[in-house]
Amino acid sequence: MVMIKGGTAVRAGTRAGKRLVAMMLLAVLAGCSPALQMKLVWEDEGYHSGHPQKVLVMCDMTVPTMKRAFESEFVKFLRSKGLQAVESFRIVPEGVPNDDKARESMVAVIREQGFDSVLFTQTRTGRSETRDIPGMTIVSGFGSPYGYGGYGGVGVAATIGGPSQPTTQGYSHEQNYLTIETQLFDVRTEKRLWASQAELRLSGSPEKHITPYVAMVTDKLAKAKLFK
Repeated sequence: MVMIKGGTAVRAGTRAGKRLVAMMLLAVLAGCSPALQMKLVWEDEGYHSGHPQKVLVMCDMTVPTMKRAFESEFVKFLRSKGLQAVESFRIVPEGVPNDDKARESMVAVIREQGFDSVLFTQTRTGRSETRDIPGMTIVSGFGSPYGYGGYGGVGVAATIGGPSQPTTQGYSHEQNYLTIETQLFDVRTEKRLWASQAELRLSGSPEKHITPYVAMVTDKLAKAKLFK
């Protein structure tokens, strides 16, 4: 296979050709960033009051189905660790006012039902960025496909000759991000024991990111050894 590098033909089977292919693949991988990234993890290293045993999972979400999905996913993990865990939607009716009196009543319910900790997750609008996508000229021609010959080799098809097609127009793309925070509180002292902050690149249905997010956060929680 022949590749064109700076006007010079380079065969894919040669050392230079393989090095070029590897560099191109690395460039592609470097351009692919995960939709979900952990930005911050904090832990109260001075906490020595035992391990949580009964956890209330609360998520502050405007969409009820999202709230239920988040809470149930967290509960599934906590129960797998042998803890008692309950979703807040099972004990707190929807539409409760968000004021000081309501919060005091909520704290009273939490303590009355024997919860020793609260795992709280909330979302807020994050940053946005605009990327300018340049136009490009498509050149027609012919070349060899990837992995030709049946040996699993990797190559790059060369486009040789052929007339140019019309240039595509450049455009601007706005990318929005969502900030997700999860915190673990001690009910008795009302102190924060652990916290994390992640950033989600919004694309497609938000529901598809629930399981990956919970998996990422619970992995960090497990490493903090807050649970037995």
